[in-house]
Amino acid sequence: MDFKTQAGMGMALLKQYGIRDFYYRFREWCQFQARNRRYRECKGSYFPSLGELQAQREKKWPYQPLISIVVPAFETDPAFLRQLLDSVIAQTYGNWELCLADASRSGVVEQVQKEYQDSRICYLRLVENAGISENTNRGFGMAHGEYLALLDHDDLLTENALFEMVNALNEVSPRPDVIYSDEDKMVGDSGNYCDPSFKPDYNEELLRRNNYICHFLLFSREILERTGGLDGAYDGAQDHEFVLRCKSQGASFYHIPKVLYHWRIHASSTAYDPGSKLYAYENGKKAIQEYLKGRGIAAKVDLTKDLGVYRIKYARNKKMSVAVLVEGKAQRDRLKKRTKASKWTQVSYYHAPNQSNREISQTKGDYIVLVGAGMEPEGTGWLEELLSFCQDGQVGAVSGCILSGRRKILQSGIAVTAGGRAVPLFEGLPEIYRGYCHRADIPENVSTLSLSFVLFSRKAWEDAGKIPERLSFPAREVDFFARMRSKGYGVVADSKLKVLCNKRPNDYAMKPKEAAYLKKQWGSTWERGDMAYNPNLWDGDGRFTFRKKARN
Repeated sequence: MDFKTQAGMGMALLKQYGIRDFYYRFREWCQFQARNRRYRECKGSYFPSLGELQAQREKKWPYQPLISIVVPAFETDPAFLRQLLDSVIAQTYGNWELCLADASRSGVVEQVQKEYQDSRICYLRLVENAGISENTNRGFGMAHGEYLALLDHDDLLTENALFEMVNALNEVSPRPDVIYSDEDKMVGDSGNYCDPSFKPDYNEELLRRNNYICHFLLFSREILERTGGLDGAYDGAQDHEFVLRCKSQGASFYHIPKVLYHWRIHASSTAYDPGSKLYAYENGKKAIQEYLKGRGIAAKVDLTKDLGVYRIKYARNKKMSVAVLVEGKAQRDRLKKRTKASKWTQVSYYHAPNQSNREISQTKGDYIVLVGAGMEPEGTGWLEELLSFCQDGQVGAVSGCILSGRRKILQSGIAVTAGGRAVPLFEGLPEIYRGYCHRADIPENVSTLSLSFVLFSRKAWEDAGKIPERLSFPAREVDFFARMRSKGYGVVADSKLKVLCNKRPNDYAMKPKEAAYLKKQWGSTWERGDMAYNPNLWDGDGRFTFRKKARN
């Protein structure tokens, strides 16, 4: 990215954040540039070789659906459009059609597409520009494919994009309704790629607060017909609203952890200046609010300074009884004195030095909070914050962001690697940092939490077979929360709730016998890596460092 582009983005962000927040974001930005250098240096390892591309062209599957790629176009830069068309024609999977719905006033798009003598390119000149959603819906009307994909008119696909999608449709059973991939950005028409977004698997709490799914998106005709297409009331955030509506209609999601999409950065794009389309974020807020309302969840949704990231405050509106088990007596008394509970909460405090199943069984309450030695949740409303995530019965357990005395993150959830190692997420980051793709600053679903500070429902505890006390940390946590998730419960790390840890951090190394037991029990679920992480990220720690060489 050249100096002029960087300076322009910097000034836009300074205006958006103010001096203090800009300072810390600039420090993070400097660190992220090191990630970008790593990405550029080993970029070739993230994409298939020429030999692999040729093998893909020769590959045959039992199921080879027609893929309709829908592109709503409006006064597209001719150079950008040619690059888009070239990227589609270069696909190693050939059973596709490109549906170009052109709402331009001029003939620039029509003239460029006429240069391409490929019968798979379908062109429709729209009589009016009805907005991005309606223009896209008209593109859907052109499509004949069993699956459809969305491509912005100035972006690019990698050569293997459709191949990977069709490969997933053949390998995953049952076939998913919605498939998405990782992506990166490209500066203008330079061919310089940067800022890869290595995404987690489907993550409900994260998606509610940020459209991390974004590009490349493919979905079945069945789910399109079930949802009714895009909604013009959400223009600018129509893709986020559509994905949320797919979920509300029962769609199954599958993530391909490979960069298959290049999102172009240029002066008028949101990738360059998020504030250039503020209306889009207001519509995103509205989409989230409606999604939650449809699920019967009362909540207040707000924009943040980080446009595209939303703050959700769940309303407490359900009576809940909770037993708080605190390891130390003085710690219990201190916590009881400063904790405020709402009219919806009936709370009892217990001295529980062993934090055991037996002690839990002796208490009453539909929800249990374990507070280990040295753990001090900040603020008076911490209990209400935790309970607010659990009101719809889908979330089985929730914890906060655990900080050291120097206010650096010890963990905000725990990931389990493909090899079965437990690693603390975001360890070592200063509290104020947002983390990779803002992930350290957004509540999200994770695979594992620490039992040193956690709230869980009694039913989830029972359904999971209770805490496996024969195991030690962290094998105990890995096994317990794996069992809980296998019963359909969500496990959430609330990064907004800060918990000070006044004791020595835990050692995450597992005992060999316990590691072997876990591998036998859960090894098949670890093959793709952790649900909240990504195979393109180094799993030696949970700091979202890019691998020197991507996994194939």
